[in-house]
Amino acid sequence: MRNVLSALLFVIAIFTAVSTRAEVPPSVTSEREASNELGEVQGKWIRTMKIDSGTYTIVKEHKGNKTTVTIFDAAGKIVTERKSEFRLEKTRNVRIFTFFNNVITAGPQKGQMDKEPKSYIYRVTGNTFVEVNGLLVGDDAQPLAFTWERVNE
Repeated sequence: MRNVLSALLFVIAIFTAVSTRAEVPPSVTSEREASNELGEVQGKWIRTMKIDSGTYTIVKEHKGNKTTVTIFDAAGKIVTERKSEFRLEKTRNVRIFTFFNNVITAGPQKGQMDKEPKSYIYRVTGNTFVEVNGLLVGDDAQPLAFTWERVNE
């Protein structure tokens, strides 16, 4: 039981803290570019994470400017889920995904809220969404990259 709890806390720590507050330079995204970029990120995205306690499936869904991220264990049970709002920006050649008003809606930390914005660099290419945390000015976190695949429904 202790190992399961430790693994769960590890998953939650990664889930809620990979992105830290960072200075985001002023946006240079035009309205048309912003609309195209918003369209690119819409839908469901999936990735898996393997740690000592097992394999977890993470599903991220963007609808409009809202995101739901859900982590499932190997049995398909929800481990944790969070909902947030987001905005997309582009500074020169870097696309930035910023999420805020983050609320944990399922799991042991249900009800916890973090309104502070957190940002990471992202890119969408076809059915692949890549996010890279820890590279923005003021973000001292260890750089981490995650690759998500689009779920075609």
